[in-house]
Parts: sequence; C-alpha cells; structure tokens
Amino acid sequence: MTGTQTAALLLGGVVVILLGLIFLAPGTDYPDKDTSELEREQLFRITEQLLEESEAWPTERSAEGVAVASSLEPNPVRTVRYSVEVDADLEKVIEYVKAENYSGKARREKADKYEVTLYQKDDADGPYEWVRRSVHIAPPPGGNRDAVVMYFEDRPDPKTYRIAFESVETIEGEDFPEVEDAVRFKVLPSLYKVEELAPGKVRVRKVEAVDPRGAMSTLMNNYFISLFFFRDYMFEQAKEMQATLGAGRRWGEGPG
Repeated sequence: MTGTQTAALLLGGVVVILLGLIFLAPGTDYPDKDTSELEREQLFRITEQLLEESEAWPTERSAEGVAVASSLEPNPVRTVRYSVEVDADLEKVIEYVKAENYSGKARREKADKYEVTLYQKDDADGPYEWVRRSVHIAPPPGGNRDAVVMYFEDRPDPKTYRIAFESVETIEGEDFPEVEDAVRFKVLPSLYKVEELAPGKVRVRKVEAVDPRGAMSTLMNNYFISLFFFRDYMFEQAKEMQATLGAGRRWGEGPG
C-alpha cells in the first residue's frame, strides 16, 4: 500500500468518525411531562431567571432595534435569545405577540407547516392556557418535525405581558396521536415577554431552547441546527416584528 493510499484511508476513517459524532452520537434524554406536572408560577420563575441571565450573553446578530445572542448554559442544548425595541403602542405589540401565539385550532395552514390546538382553557379575556401542536413538513430525505407545547399567558401588571411555555408528552394523562415520520422536538422552559419601557417605547424579549431529540446528536444541535438555522430563524422573526410594528402595521399585513 502506497503512502497516498494510507493517507486516504486515514482521512476516510477520520471523516467517518466525525460523521458518527455529528449524526449518530446520542442526544439528551428528558423525562416525559404531562400537562398536570407543569406549574404556572414555577415555570414563570424559571424562565424569568433564564431571561435575566441571558442579558449577559454577548450579542451575535444585530440590526436596528434588534439583538440576538445564544448560550450553551444552562440547558444541555443551545439557548437562543432575542430582544426587540420598537416605538409603538404597548397594546398593539401585545396584539402582535398574541396573534403570533394564538391558540385557535388550525391557526396556520401552510404547505410546509400546520398548527392545531389540542387543549385550551380560557378566562374572561380569551385563551389563558393552551397546548399547541406545530408540525413542520420536510420533503425527503429530510424529516418532519413535531412539537407539542403548553403555553401559559400572564399579565402581571399593566405594563407587562408574558407567555411561558414548555413541551409536554401527554395531556391530562392521555397520549395524543403521533405524526407519521416526524421527530418529536423538545421545547425546554422558555419565555416571551413584552414590557413598556416608556410611553410609546416597548421592548419584546424571547428566550428559547429547542432540542430535536432522537434525530440529531447534541453536537449537531448545538453547532449546526441552532447556529445556522434556529438562531437565524429567530433573528428574522425579530426583524420582521420590529419592521412591522415600527411601520404601524398590524400582524399579518404586508408592507405598504
């Protein structure tokens, strides 16, 4: 065997090992949770602490009024955070955020995505707690992604609006039908928060960690999925929010 052949074999071996680490290495196992196990106040405490800690993360992406950062702490997968500041009426911003998280059945119907509500509890003002399933459909050889998440809406004071959310595997002890050929994504404790900083000046922050468990290794999630997809997705989401609210448009309206 020549030196070139030996080098090629060694290189091939290194490539196989790296691909194994990226695609085949085990990810993180999480305990299954039922809706009854999620406590509203506890989830808000955990996510508020996470949001506070995220203020120290260095900015990685930015645009006018928008900043995005991420961290490998405290979750076993990368957590992404964005902050948006906009000159707008607080209630209009809350309307935007509510529409983005609305719990109505078949909230969105797209060629590559659908969302349905599996459970909902209302108060006098509308949805108060809900479980929403979001399914992203990918053509082969990609895989479909499925996330079932419980949301808690909260208005702790007139100048603050919050939604805390986390994945669940059962609803009041009952399983829900699986989506064929879909990988169940795990959304770890996350928070969406709207605050009025001054009259006409509003800040929106979102901190979220998503683990495509069962499909990708932790390495793949942290350094490929999160950095090159999830972080950019949240950056584009934040810029769209800033542009829409800054232009005085309502959610769902196009430019102009």
